[in-house]
Amino acid sequence: MDYSQSVGTAKRAILSISSQYRDLFDANSIVTTLFDLVYLYEINPAYAQLLKQKGMHIEALNKQLHAIAKSDETQLAVIEDLNESIQQILLLRIGKDKQLQAFNEICESTLRLVRQQSDRFVLLKAMQDAYVDLESRLNTPDQINVLMAQLANLSFDGDEPVRIYDSTSGWGGSLLEMRRVIPNSRKVRLLGQELNAKAYLFCEMVLGLLDDDNTSHALSNGDALVADWPFGDSGADVIINDPPYSMRWNPDPNLLERGIYHKIGVLPPKSRADFAFVLHGLAHLNDNGTMVIQLPHGVLFRGSAEAKIRQYLLERNYIEAVIGLPANLQSTTSIPTMILVLRKNRKRKDVLFIDASDDEVKKARSRDLLSTSAVNKIVETYHKFVSIQRYAYVATPKEIIENDYNLNIPRYVDTYIPPKLISVSELENKIVKIDQQLSTLEADSRLIMMKYQ
Repeated sequence: MDYSQSVGTAKRAILSISSQYRDLFDANSIVTTLFDLVYLYEINPAYAQLLKQKGMHIEALNKQLHAIAKSDETQLAVIEDLNESIQQILLLRIGKDKQLQAFNEICESTLRLVRQQSDRFVLLKAMQDAYVDLESRLNTPDQINVLMAQLANLSFDGDEPVRIYDSTSGWGGSLLEMRRVIPNSRKVRLLGQELNAKAYLFCEMVLGLLDDDNTSHALSNGDALVADWPFGDSGADVIINDPPYSMRWNPDPNLLERGIYHKIGVLPPKSRADFAFVLHGLAHLNDNGTMVIQLPHGVLFRGSAEAKIRQYLLERNYIEAVIGLPANLQSTTSIPTMILVLRKNRKRKDVLFIDASDDEVKKARSRDLLSTSAVNKIVETYHKFVSIQRYAYVATPKEIIENDYNLNIPRYVDTYIPPKLISVSELENKIVKIDQQLSTLEADSRLIMMKYQ
């Protein structure tokens, strides 16, 4: 059974447990409760031992859980979240005589789930998928995470941990996928920022359960465009990012006096923060680092400040590839998006354009899914870095300058398919056949009319 099949099986098990208690919880609360319990079981054996005790009153259990957590902010937040679900939802919907029994049954079901799934990546992804089905906001589709991770997953030199950063980490899907595609033997440091408190806690739980001898993490609950970089002096080797599209922002005017904005001389417009996320990432990308970011197509051709930013990025030779994706892949919008791949200290000067807007998709209930074959085709084309008729084009700096630094994909990838030419003799034969058919129809109609004369 491959990874995606295993995730599907585990997700079905989670939803099956959820359905057993749908009369006691609303849909969101039961999935959240299950993940809270999974986290506590896995993060510390002391929690597992405590939760296995069946005779303890819920209030006493809550006190002992707090005692184990001590001052750990994440664990305390999870315990508070669990307690809120129990006190405000479960206990209000069931008689006191059955409260402890119901809670013990939920704990036992969760423990079975943990024991059945030994692969932590599978369990975390299944929990994430089950929750995202109910709360799709702040979530990047799986196929896009897989695509971005494969585009960013290159060989890494040295023994230092690979530092991977997502400035809008959401539920943690991009960081989870990025860690999965890097060999377990490689040390990795996962870094993220997330403004939404609920998503931040969920992501903190996911990353916390990934931590082992070769994996560590640091997550900040804040706005990356304001808090900037709370992770020390070292930057990131890989940035993988799917920020909110064209959101408003209120930049500090003093930004123009320092860092990358001082070099460019302009700020991204207040009405569209797309390039603010790009420049934030570049400012913290290590030498030889790679950034993969999903954005709306407008950043490729809009004028004014964004045109100057594009020119700066191209003159510095940061942009390596522009990849157009099909429409209706996102959970919050049907617009087509694209992926920018940026790299520092590039050796080549040209830019690869890929038009995957007509690639194979699978129809789903609310949105389309990019197929595995489409993902593989994009990744293979990117690594080969070659022009392919009606699909990809390697543009020289001269061509880009001639287009005034406009990166709109149709300017470089011609997807037009000319109509098939028909020879004169073939056309004449078709006319003869049509005339014969008309003669036959006319003869049949005369016979019909004669019957009624």
